[in-house]
Amino acid sequence: MIRSLIFVAGALACTVDAQSLANSFFAETGTHPGFITRLNDKAFDLVGDYLRERVFKFMQNELSFNISAVITENVHFSLVSNRIARFDEASFKSKFTSQNGKGFIWTGSGLNATVTAVYRVDSPAGQSTGHVPLSFDNTVVELLLWTGVNSDGHLKTDLVTCKVAANNVRLQFAASDAETISPFLPHISHFITERIEQTICPSFHSELVPVISNRLLNTPLSAALFDQYFLNYGLLGPVTFAEDQLVMRHRGNAFGILRQGRTRLNDFRLPFRSPPLEVSDAPTGHMLDFYMSNYTMASLLFWMDQYRKFDYEISRSAQNNSAISGYLRTDCPGDDICAGTLFPALKERFPNGLVMIKSHTVSYPRLILAPGNATVLIDTRCDAFVQVKDDDTKQGERSRRFLTASMAVEIKLEEPKFKDYVLSAKMHIEKFTINEVASLVEGIDKSSLEFLVNALTELILQEEMATKLKGVRLPIMFDFDQRWAEVAYEQDRIRISADYCYGDKCAAPPTLAESKDANLDYYDSVKDA
Repeated sequence: MIRSLIFVAGALACTVDAQSLANSFFAETGTHPGFITRLNDKAFDLVGDYLRERVFKFMQNELSFNISAVITENVHFSLVSNRIARFDEASFKSKFTSQNGKGFIWTGSGLNATVTAVYRVDSPAGQSTGHVPLSFDNTVVELLLWTGVNSDGHLKTDLVTCKVAANNVRLQFAASDAETISPFLPHISHFITERIEQTICPSFHSELVPVISNRLLNTPLSAALFDQYFLNYGLLGPVTFAEDQLVMRHRGNAFGILRQGRTRLNDFRLPFRSPPLEVSDAPTGHMLDFYMSNYTMASLLFWMDQYRKFDYEISRSAQNNSAISGYLRTDCPGDDICAGTLFPALKERFPNGLVMIKSHTVSYPRLILAPGNATVLIDTRCDAFVQVKDDDTKQGERSRRFLTASMAVEIKLEEPKFKDYVLSAKMHIEKFTINEVASLVEGIDKSSLEFLVNALTELILQEEMATKLKGVRLPIMFDFDQRWAEVAYEQDRIRISADYCYGDKCAAPPTLAESKDANLDYYDSVKDA
C-alpha cells in the first residue's frame, strides 16, 4: 500500500505566495515573453542517471532512521538504523520526469535492501535490546517536487511529497530475541509497515532533493551583462510542467543598471512592446533549448545605445596610436599618405591640421532576424572636424566642423557561440550608406566621405565593433558540463540548443572553446551608489 508523507505544507504555501509576488511584477495583459526556456526529456534522463549514482553512494553507508512508538499501553518500541547490510544495485532503477501540472517526479524502483538496526523494547518485564535486520524488496520510492519563485527572486525546487510502496517488509529477529518479544511481534510488524515512509523517505529527501535543487533551475531572475546592463529572467507566469518537458516564459528584456530598483524583480519598461514569440511543441532532440526573441536582443541593443556604445570618435586623443594619428594629418611629409594627400582641398583650407570624425546614433538600433542571418541597422549622424591652431585668439587649438552627413550602418552578428550559458557573437560592419552630405570644403563630397569612412572602418572600427557584444548571460537552468551546443538564427528569433553530461559521460571532448567570460555577477554583488 502506498502512503504519503507531506513535508512542510506551510513552506509550500509561502513559495506559492512568492510566485504570485514575482508574477505581479511581470504579468500583464498582452505581454509576450522575451525568451523561452525549455528542458526536455533527454535532460530528465540525465538527471535520473545522476540520481541513481547518488543513491548508490549513500546506500553504501547508511539508510538513516530513528523511529519509536508505544506498541501497547505499557510497551515502548524503538528502532535505530545502524548500517546497510545489503543493497541490490543491479535491480535498482531511477527515473526523473515532468508531468502535466504536477511538477518533477523522481521514481526509484526495484529497491531491494537489508538494513541492520538496533531495536529496544521497554515493557513491564524489563528492557530488551539487540540487532535486527530490516529487509524490504521490490520497493518503489517516489518524490514529487515543485519549482517556484522565492521572495528574493530565486527559482527553487522543494519537495512536496514522498511516497513509498514497500513489499515484503520484515524484521528478522534472532531466535533468542523472538522468544522475549514474541507477544509483541504482531504489533511491531504493524508498526514497521505503517511507518515504512518514515524509515526510507528522510534519507532520500536529504540526499537527493538538495542535489536536484542545486543542479536544476537554481538561478536568480537577473544576472549582470557587461558592466552596465541586466537581462531580465523574470517569469510571466508559473513554471509550466508539461509531459516530458518543462517550459518557462521570461520577460527577457535588458535594462540599465542605473535605472534598476532595489528589488531583484524590477522591470524597467522599454519604449517598445514584445511581439508574440512562437515556439513549436515538437522536441529538438536536445536537452535544453532557449528561444530568444527579436525583442530581447533589440532591448539589449537599445541599452547599449543608451550608454553610447555605438557612438565613436576617430581622433588623435581617441586612438592612442601614432600611425593612426599620421593618417589624420592634413599635411604629411614626402610620400606619406594622410588626409591631406587624399583630399588636397582639405590641406589648402586647413594646413597643419588634424582631422577628427565623430558619429552618434539618432535612433535606437533595429534588429532583423531571419533564417541564417542577424542584421543590426543603425542610423547615425556623422560630423567631421579639423583641429587647427588659432593664431588670432592665442588659445591654442580649436575644432572647426567642415562636414556633416547622415549615415546608415548595417552590422552583421557573425560566429554566434554558446558556452557556459553565455551567448556571444562578433559584430561586423557589413556596409554603410551616406546621405545628406553638407560640406564646407569644395571638393569633399559624398564619395570622398565614403572613401574616408571605408578606410577608417577597416583600420579602426571593425576591430572595435567585433568586441562590443561580449556576451549575453542566460540563466543556468541545468547545471551540468556542456557537451555540445548550436546557435541558429531563425525567423524573428534565435534558437540555442545544448546537451550536457557529467563524469565519465563527458569522455568525448567538447567541441566549443572555453568562454573568457566565465564569472557570473548576480544582482547580489551590485551595491547601491
